[in-house]
Amino acid sequence: MSAVKSNLSKEQERMLCSMFDRAKLSLLFKASVHGYSGSSFHQKCDNQGPTITVAYNNSALVYGGYVSKDFAQTGQDVYDEKAFLFSLDCRSEDFILRQVPVTNGQPAFNDGAYSPNFGSLIFLYNNSNNVFSNPGNYFNFDPAEIHGNDLVLTEGCGEYLTKPLRNIDWSPGKRNELMEAIKSWKPVITSVSKARVLLVGPVGSGKSSFFNSVSSVFQGHVTSQANTGVTTQVRHEVNF
Repeated sequence: MSAVKSNLSKEQERMLCSMFDRAKLSLLFKASVHGYSGSSFHQKCDNQGPTITVAYNNSALVYGGYVSKDFAQTGQDVYDEKAFLFSLDCRSEDFILRQVPVTNGQPAFNDGAYSPNFGSLIFLYNNSNNVFSNPGNYFNFDPAEIHGNDLVLTEGCGEYLTKPLRNIDWSPGKRNELMEAIKSWKPVITSVSKARVLLVGPVGSGKSSFFNSVSSVFQGHVTSQANTGVTTQVRHEVNF
């Protein structure tokens, strides 16, 4: 069976990812493939961590909601300060991205056994390709801006898992730890006293800049031991 593919264009995905810090999207569920039902949704999306629900309609609006907490069918209202609704208006050449935060003191979603329920928006409503809209419940928004009053899903509802590209600790302590690990490293073969690194690449690829960057870090100040930005051309002639 071929992999299920997202309907988001590269630009749409880029704009959605801009709402997060170093994140990429991984498709968990697609209603037009897995089924327009709450049970199908929970089978694919429960206990998967932060997720973003993405819906499409014929009004050229991509909209949905984000939660940082698990769907788990607890039957409880879940409070999540990081949650929000969003809309990506694709009706013009320049896309417009809007975010709606959860109303203070209100839950972000109801974690029932049915489809994604953000209070103001319930996707796959009554196990169908429809969305129920009730602004003011959990979230307050202008329907014209979020879904354009077009509540019929064209490509179903997609659930994406948001993950950081990489979690990096940039603290001074971690920096010193890494530098000490590099300084104290020794080759496994005892007959080799130290390692030498050969940088291979065409002229202008950044070999000297890389060397200077590493050298500057370990010396504690900016250095320019290797010439950069200089291209030397040598013409070799062979006469017979």
